[in-house]
Amino acid sequence: MYHDWPELTFSEKQEIEFHCTNHFFIIRKGVIAMESKTGSVVDYLTVGELIVTNLVDANITFYAKTEVKLEKRGLSASSVENSANMYNKLLIERLDEYKYGAPARLGLCLKRLATKFGTPIDRGIQIAPAFTQYDLADYCNLKREYVSLLLRKLVEAGIIRIRPKPWLVLNMEKLDDYIARNGV
Repeated sequence: MYHDWPELTFSEKQEIEFHCTNHFFIIRKGVIAMESKTGSVVDYLTVGELIVTNLVDANITFYAKTEVKLEKRGLSASSVENSANMYNKLLIERLDEYKYGAPARLGLCLKRLATKFGTPIDRGIQIAPAFTQYDLADYCNLKREYVSLLLRKLVEAGIIRIRPKPWLVLNMEKLDDYIARNGV
């Protein structure tokens, strides 16, 4: 028997399955990986972002990247339309990135992680330590080994620091220049 709880908690690396329609969930804690069935990360969702259950189809899977707490809310017709537009825009933006070469895609993904999950400190922007090279590879739709090679080049150029963790974007302007030089 399924219980329709107003709050849901998921542990790290657990698949999140939704059993109801006409609801949306607000992320109150944690990071969720929104993945295609091929294993590519469409986006990482975090606190304050929404998951609209009746827009979730068989091609998208959600995984708790960290411990996650969700709060269920009712869904109005206007919020369904707004969310559908948001999901469609996100999918189009991500698909559009695949026309760029691997270095530009990696740069775009690093910039998105730094912007969404970064904390400004005196030396740059520190990206949340939960992310690994495997996560970045899935996000960019690249092999992990190739991501490692590209990250070393970014380290040598003084754009990022990857050791010790957490990663640090040392210069966002240099990262933007790197992205522009490599395809965008």
